[in-house]
Amino acid sequence: MDEREITIVKGGRETPFSRGILAQTLAQAGARAELAHRIASEVRAELLAEQRYTVEEEEVLARVRNKLVKKDAFVVGRLDKWRVLRESTEPIVVLIGGATGVGTSTLAADVARRLNIQSVVGTDSIREVLRRAVSPDLLPLLHKSSYDIKREDLRVPVEEDEMVLYGFRQQASQVAVGVEAIVDRGLKEGTNLVVEGVHLVPEIILNRYRDHPNVCTLVVYLSDEHVHRSRFYIRALGTAMRRPAEEYISYFREIRQIHDYIVESSTRAGVQAVENLSIDNTSDAAVEIVANRVSGIADRAGRQPSAMLLDAGTPRHGVPITRAKSG
Repeated sequence: MDEREITIVKGGRETPFSRGILAQTLAQAGARAELAHRIASEVRAELLAEQRYTVEEEEVLARVRNKLVKKDAFVVGRLDKWRVLRESTEPIVVLIGGATGVGTSTLAADVARRLNIQSVVGTDSIREVLRRAVSPDLLPLLHKSSYDIKREDLRVPVEEDEMVLYGFRQQASQVAVGVEAIVDRGLKEGTNLVVEGVHLVPEIILNRYRDHPNVCTLVVYLSDEHVHRSRFYIRALGTAMRRPAEEYISYFREIRQIHDYIVESSTRAGVQAVENLSIDNTSDAAVEIVANRVSGIADRAGRQPSAMLLDAGTPRHGVPITRAKSG
């Protein structure tokens, strides 16, 4: 005989119970995949055994908490913060900065997936739009790669050892115009998004939003140069890169110079930095930073009609934007 379907209820809304969605929610909150699926299966089996075919979402989550306390208590607190993030009706903007090759694009995509945010914007895409609007004669630095700026591109005398960072800071300041327009519009219209890229320099862009309760800023880095260098070859194997890894490697000294400057800038600006040795661990840390950052909006979120946490059909709104290759 076929088992009856269990229905989850919250605030007048109903959705079928799904072990997959519940396990995904737990995994996104930090539970190990095996544990997440085991708990989801146990909760479903218990409800069926008790012939509970219509259950409030809060009861399901209470059962989950009871199991997590015994098996992974750390995730319990994460789950509560996760609910604030997922159920909040206020916009959340995540800004992830970092040098070329440290993994900001990969991290941004994973954080967006875990936070159910649909819009991911790369600063390279913003730069491409600005390039179409502004000629090279007017802003030559805008039309160069962030690490490939030569003396002839500069319009002021600069010492040789300062040339790379001077040019990079100038380009970041130019791209900041587009970044700030997108972020400010997102906050105004309630659109949730993740913005990532090398141009999110803490002292140029991130510092502007440091005290905004709905904006979370962080920087990604790789302290080991050999690990950083290897990332270009790994990325080339898995993607159709616009430029081969060797071209990035030929500018590795400049890229590391920019990398170190961004990390130092994050310290001066008070922006949190996360080393990206493992995408899973880095994503966990990033989501934790976001959860802590926006926990102050919990009260306001509580006064709004909240979405169902266990319903995959309620993503954060926004339109996906294709990212250009980094550089």
